[in-house]
Amino acid sequence: MTRFDSWRKAAWLSMLVAMMTACSGGTEPEERDDRTAATTALRGPGESDSRLFEVDSKPFGVSMEDWAFDWLRWEYSIPAATNPALVAGASYDQHQPEHVFFVPDGPNHNDAFSVSRHKAVAIMLSEINNDFPCPDPTFKPAPGQSLFDFLSAGLTTINDNITVLDVTLDGVPIPDLQRYRFTTKRLIFFIGDKSLAANFDACVTGLPQPAVTDDLFFLLKPLDRGRHVLTVHIVNEDGNVFDRRRTITSE
Repeated sequence: MTRFDSWRKAAWLSMLVAMMTACSGGTEPEERDDRTAATTALRGPGESDSRLFEVDSKPFGVSMEDWAFDWLRWEYSIPAATNPALVAGASYDQHQPEHVFFVPDGPNHNDAFSVSRHKAVAIMLSEINNDFPCPDPTFKPAPGQSLFDFLSAGLTTINDNITVLDVTLDGVPIPDLQRYRFTTKRLIFFIGDKSLAANFDACVTGLPQPAVTDDLFFLLKPLDRGRHVLTVHIVNEDGNVFDRRRTITSE
């Protein structure tokens, strides 16, 4: 059994933090018309944010829920040697789909990357998954228990325990992101690169395998040309803190 999320990754990848380059430094976004940002900042909880695709929308013909699950498939598709969830400085521009640019999660640090201004930007705030089978022979459903129910046991605990979720884009808060939570209601399937079994997920077989996942995930609409700064601040009830600042250059 293997569960991955931003909190756990922050722990077992802490050794990478010192290697991460603070790419964004003191860089500020390029000056732009602030009228849209000011309007967005006035929105209250439950109100839509025009910078994001709505929860019930289907960007590029795919539901938001499926985009969230495809983020997992994307991260697992990249070999360990070049996977940006494992390798500091590894390019994000690997196995990216046509319309969306998936951004890896990981430990607390600053990073910077470029993206086509025609692509939506997919941000995973906190992700946990259980996949099957695993090397542990005892990791299996009890008699009469479905695989889905077995894998889903305790799945939502990590994200249930988040007490603070603050995200800003170019200094303007993105409100009510708890609405963007996607939990599998059935088994999904992925194919992980076999090299990930060594130090990322021992359950990866390199073949199609089932999983369940609980995601806090949103999709930014294509950004205006120039530099943008996305900040994330998450705290859970145990006092663990996850902070990240990304400088995104839209070209």
